[in-house]
Amino acid sequence: MQLKQIINHLRAQGVAVELRGDDSVKISQVSGLDNAKKDEISFLTDKKYLPYLKSSSAAAVILNPKMAGQYSVTQLIVDNPYYAYALVTQYLNPFMTAKGSIHKSAVISESAKINSSCSVAENAVIQDDVELAQGTIVSAGSVIESGVKIGKNCRIGSNVTICHDCIVGDNVIIEAGAVIGGDGFGWANNKGQWVKIPQVGKVVIGNDVSIGNNVTIDRGAIEDTVIENNCIIDNQVHVAHNVRIGSGSAIAGQAGFAGSTILGKNCTVAGQVGFAGHLEIADDCHFLAKSGVTHDIAEAGAYSGFPAIKALDWQKNSVRIRQLDKLARQVKLLEKQINELTNLN
Repeated sequence: MQLKQIINHLRAQGVAVELRGDDSVKISQVSGLDNAKKDEISFLTDKKYLPYLKSSSAAAVILNPKMAGQYSVTQLIVDNPYYAYALVTQYLNPFMTAKGSIHKSAVISESAKINSSCSVAENAVIQDDVELAQGTIVSAGSVIESGVKIGKNCRIGSNVTICHDCIVGDNVIIEAGAVIGGDGFGWANNKGQWVKIPQVGKVVIGNDVSIGNNVTIDRGAIEDTVIENNCIIDNQVHVAHNVRIGSGSAIAGQAGFAGSTILGKNCTVAGQVGFAGHLEIADDCHFLAKSGVTHDIAEAGAYSGFPAIKALDWQKNSVRIRQLDKLARQVKLLEKQINELTNLN
């Protein structure tokens, strides 16, 4: 397609675009600056990649006004290049849409209510009283257990299991291998014997949520486990029973939430962060990789370390820890000097 079509698409999405160059160039795909071909579009957000811009073969580059320069490459100047790049990538690589088809190998209960626009792929299982709203896709091998309700335009990946009575909102993506609504870790001990506690809550997922590959979200023990609107969850994250993830939060891979933790709105959680159970985390908190959160966090800000503290304090402590050996040697030397002076006296 021509670049002018991409520009029109961005403007239709509310993005202000200034063009410098030729809008008739052909664009076939997106690419990185250093590897782009003559029919590909790229983007620039970091000054350290400016040298690549000067030598790039890209047909066009998306960048912000501060980085715009007099280069031979055609430029689309926008306030948020990464956002514009995401929209362009979606435009050139549209998501799969439902085709209103049900594969003959799918097993579907007679009591299930499936909108005629939905697609259900090979070997999927749709149990009693399931509801699938318009435009939703259920991929191969997935199991949607009894009583589950799934909203509009959802994409359920291959081999996903959504357990009984869970609720999924509109425009939700659940990637391959995820398990939504399995039993949480509820056990009582009686004289060394573990007795299982049935988990009677469910999982409630809001609108515009993305859940990565092999994520596990446990159903509530009594109350529900809740993922609020507009959350994004990376691969291999574990969300235990009765956890609540606040709207707009982003969680990176291998993070884990013990039971009944409440994460505030618009929080970010980096990889391998762990939360102890029964915690309350304020809105707008940001946790650096491998942090261990063992106590309530009442104040917005960045946190790191184990146990997690304000990131600035953790950074200062890290510097001091690296200086411990030097400090120990200095103390030993001072002790020696003091002893020598004492012996002289």
